[in-house]
Amino acid sequence: MSKSSRKIATAFVVAAAAAVAACIAGKSSKSNPASISGERIVGDVGIDRIAKLEIGDKTKTVLSAGENGWIVESMQNYPADKPKIVENLLKLQELKAGQIVRGKKLSTRIPVVGKDAAGKELFSVVLGEKHEKWGLGRYAEYKGQAVLTGDGLDAFDGDSKAWCDTKIVDTPWISFKDLAEKGIDDSITGLSTGITAKVTIAGDTNRVATIGTTVKGGTDRYMKLDGRDWIFIVPSYSVESLLPKSPKPEESKKEKEEKKVEEKKAAAGAVEKGGAAAATVEKTDSATKSKVEPASEPAAGPAAKSAANPAPKSAAPAKQPEAPAVK
Repeated sequence: MSKSSRKIATAFVVAAAAAVAACIAGKSSKSNPASISGERIVGDVGIDRIAKLEIGDKTKTVLSAGENGWIVESMQNYPADKPKIVENLLKLQELKAGQIVRGKKLSTRIPVVGKDAAGKELFSVVLGEKHEKWGLGRYAEYKGQAVLTGDGLDAFDGDSKAWCDTKIVDTPWISFKDLAEKGIDDSITGLSTGITAKVTIAGDTNRVATIGTTVKGGTDRYMKLDGRDWIFIVPSYSVESLLPKSPKPEESKKEKEEKKVEEKKAAAGAVEKGGAAAATVEKTDSATKSKVEPASEPAAGPAAKSAANPAPKSAAPAKQPEAPAVK
């Protein structure tokens, strides 16, 4: 074999060995997925650096931090629940890969992306469905594998409203269910001719609420607060105390006639009962008299009369003067 042939053969052997080693390494990493177990999925990205959260795909929830705090961009820039955001960012930061489930495809996919103020992506994770049996942990996608995590991360299941503090009035307690569409016509809300009432917000007892009409096809009402741009949809029961009392509906002619018939029946029954009661009392009185009245006295005869009226005792005879003695 020539020198050049030997060089070619040696190179071929080295290349083949490298290919075999790479193949073995690949198989080894796939057969030992536990190597990623325990790793932090998001890692320490620094909560203070996160200025925007994008949650979901088709109906995306967008939370962003500004000069006046966190807002929900996807809900007319309504103020967000900052403590809730911080709590769930900490949960994401501590989220670890647990059991690896080979070949599993997530049936639910919720992308969560964190960005800084300049729009640069700091982290991205795809959350899946919750564990069917346990209900506590949920699946996530990490390094191309479906992994089970130890936290349910319930907050990421909700819509944009779930990230808002929905309580808007302290007294009476009013919490909104939704926001009306921006620019909704007043002929629908009825707010220009609505009922106004004073409410308490954060200790201020002079705030004014305006209650509009009911939402079409439901019982909820439109409501607006002074100094706020949003039109709220609130449960009717929560604003009932602010509305004037409705007069009782007028009785129909039929109802009035039925009522008169019932009244007549009731009066007749009362008279009947009264007559029966009077008769019972009369009988009772007669029976009582016959029991307590004394028997009549028999006619008194002469003997009885004399016994009853004895003759007065005769007076003792006057003492006669003694006759003179005969000498």
